[in-house]
Amino acid sequence: MKHIQRKPIRFILASLALLAVAGCGDPAGYGPSGAQDPGVLLVTLTQGGGGDLAWTSDGTELVYAVAGQLNAVSTSTHTVRRLNTPPSLFIPALSRAGERIYFASDISAAGPNDPNSLVSRVNPTAGSAEILVTNRSGADRFMRVSSDERFLVAQGILYDLQSGAQITLPAGRPFGFSPDGTQLLYYQSQNGLLIGAPSLISTADGSSSEPLQSPSGSFYYGHRWDGNSLQLLDFSRDDEALRLFEIEAVTGVHRALAEFGSNPFFPAILPVANWSPDGRTLAIWIEQGSGASRRSNLYVIRSGSAPTVVASVITGLDTGVGFPVFSPSGNSVAYPYYLDGGGTSLYMKSGI
Repeated sequence: MKHIQRKPIRFILASLALLAVAGCGDPAGYGPSGAQDPGVLLVTLTQGGGGDLAWTSDGTELVYAVAGQLNAVSTSTHTVRRLNTPPSLFIPALSRAGERIYFASDISAAGPNDPNSLVSRVNPTAGSAEILVTNRSGADRFMRVSSDERFLVAQGILYDLQSGAQITLPAGRPFGFSPDGTQLLYYQSQNGLLIGAPSLISTADGSSSEPLQSPSGSFYYGHRWDGNSLQLLDFSRDDEALRLFEIEAVTGVHRALAEFGSNPFFPAILPVANWSPDGRTLAIWIEQGSGASRRSNLYVIRSGSAPTVVASVITGLDTGVGFPVFSPSGNSVAYPYYLDGGGTSLYMKSGI
């Protein structure tokens, strides 16, 4: 099965601030060029990879998938090791819960009706992978696991790993569980589109809530949980500024986060944003400029503080940045940089 690299997701706006960043060359020649500050280069993958990233629970290694296997790279020595996992063709999704890494993988099937998809978990510091689910792969390649490791959603099925119960969900895409595992943020398909209206699904019986507050675009750019209250990241734009804000998913209460302008323009491409594990810090990529001078800046936004640029890279039509992932402590963030020609470099910024 040929691996198809996920394209970078990005958007463009003009900033009020003129940003001056120190030049940081890449001695290996793999990374972006020009005046920039990408952070520390951990590893370059010549065979693609760099889709989902997950930190180990102690924050000393970054786990990634490449060529059908899971690797872990040390954030201090940059040493790469292979985790003990079943042979697979491709790993489309991975995430961490507790001490373990959960991952979905495609395998060779003996016959046309035999399972060709697995969901497994492995402790990066000890032991072999444990296979949890075997299934036939479908259009839904997304996987999420609750923080208490009881609930798992994959291939459109909600699994209770404690009781063994299974609930088939309507067509759509899972985005994450509430901290107590009782709710799943889920986008149900509408009009044949995979991403439709957001809703909360009860993990007890699979029942769905009323649709949540409607986003300004196709879907919200990020989310976090304040306790079990779901907060959704959205934006508004006029001729003078682009504004980021949160919406309380049920009540619709808005909270301003940051403003960028003037005269921003917004193509039909999306920002890449993620919250720290404690829900207090937002990392978001914002692309500025055009042509060869196009720059993607990674902003960190904390409540009550102005946005701060912590990383900056040059991007273009065939290069770009991916989802930023915070370390467990929230003091570091890692991200993939997609290279012209199909490779991927994984970078880390610390002390943020």
